[in-house]
Amino acid sequence: MSGASNHPGRGRARMHLVPPEGAPEHSDADLVRAVRERSPLGAMRVWERYSALVRRLLRRSLGPSVAVEDAVQEVFLRLFRDIESLRDPTVLRSFLIGITLHVATSELRRRRARRWLLLSDAGTLPDFEAVTDECRLLEREALRRLYRLLDRVDSKRRLLFVLRNVEGLELAEMSAILGCSLATTKRRVADAALRVCPLAAADPVLSPYLTRKTR
Repeated sequence: MSGASNHPGRGRARMHLVPPEGAPEHSDADLVRAVRERSPLGAMRVWERYSALVRRLLRRSLGPSVAVEDAVQEVFLRLFRDIESLRDPTVLRSFLIGITLHVATSELRRRRARRWLLLSDAGTLPDFEAVTDECRLLEREALRRLYRLLDRVDSKRRLLFVLRNVEGLELAEMSAILGCSLATTKRRVADAALRVCPLAAADPVLSPYLTRKTR
């Protein structure tokens, strides 16, 4: 039907009974409350919101590894076990990242112990698919060299470098996660960069990836 309508409701903004796109239906505080009340739905929503973040952090910290999925499970088991110790439910994300760092640190220590005992290989990355494109081959080689380089750095510096320069976390959030002042966080991040960047600069494949913002 053409022409203007005389219906009083026509032309008005419609009400949508769903949350706007991008806005979470439940806050982190709501999720913490649900988990503390032993709600299976609460645990499922925490997993849906944060499992991708945890998996990405672990993969970037540890490198591609069959141990990543086991480590993801370990992070959430610890979260649900220790949820009562979270004083401020609004910082669930930072709390979870902190747990992820503890799990990653433990895995790095176990990995080094296994290599020392010759129970694993020399650190090659097992799950790279075969590629032929020259650009992707170069990226794969750069990634392989990065993780070999990071294997030469202690666990704390390695994780700090990954969080800041690979994952791109802000210094303020890192400060909250680490439980130290912003000034101390800046010092630790700079120290990690000073350990990693000279090694990368000496590698002709990795050096083009360095920028002045890597600190």
